[in-house]
Amino acid sequence: MKEEKSKSKKQGNIYDRIFKENARELFLPLVEKQLGIKIITYEALPEKLQKTTEREADFLYKVITEKKETFLLHIEFQNKNDPKMLSRMAEYHGLFYRKYNLPIRHVVIYLGKRKATMKNTLGESEIFRGFETISIYDFDPNEFLSSQVPSVIMLALLTNFKEERKEAILRLILKNIKKQVTHESDIKKYIEQLLILARIRNLEKITGKIIDDMPISYDIEKDGFYIQGIQKGIKKGREEGREEGEQIGLERTLLAIRCLQEGKTSAETAKITTLTLEQVKKIKKQIS
Repeated sequence: MKEEKSKSKKQGNIYDRIFKENARELFLPLVEKQLGIKIITYEALPEKLQKTTEREADFLYKVITEKKETFLLHIEFQNKNDPKMLSRMAEYHGLFYRKYNLPIRHVVIYLGKRKATMKNTLGESEIFRGFETISIYDFDPNEFLSSQVPSVIMLALLTNFKEERKEAILRLILKNIKKQVTHESDIKKYIEQLLILARIRNLEKITGKIIDDMPISYDIEKDGFYIQGIQKGIKKGREEGREEGEQIGLERTLLAIRCLQEGKTSAETAKITTLTLEQVKKIKKQIS
């Protein structure tokens, strides 16, 4: 179970990296269109938030009333006016709701010797009422194929198109990306990303085949992200009587290739990916 969670987390990290690399040119215009807004300026903020779970609630109860209502009752004791009390309680609310998925009533019992002046009600614009959903699956692939931004064009792969159109869609994606990109290093970057995104729709094999067939200035046989290259290594291992190739998860292999391409040593790569040193050396030999 732990291994499955670890594999899922690493897979998520790979997809997250792709989306984060292209967030500005890809998702901001999409959000503007969906929400009907126009962003004038923006500032990227730290993504990792300081955890406050070490601050325990004073009292938290699950209660049932005489009217058969079930909810959490959260009580905090406060001996002075805290200007951040409202945001602190809102933080508790998010943590408790995520864990217990029940309605919550919050109460602060003030014990100070001055009048309580703490704000205890959120303004209309401060209330969390849900979230907007942008489903790429519901878009027409042509909306992305007509873009002049390569990372936007790639999203056509994640839309809802008929099975018989998958090859045509993939060829159009690659054709349009090549039309917009002039530098070989950029073409390589987008093709690497496309190969990874193709796994979301189980299209990595046909994507690799189309890339190999198309006149693109990109040697896919030398690229670590090329799924067929990984499969060749596994097949070769079987022919030599070794079965460890089947045991190496694709995601760990991709991560190992990325680490090696970034200049990390075999030992460092083995530690990061949890592969054995021997497995890392074999992967390094395959992509050399």
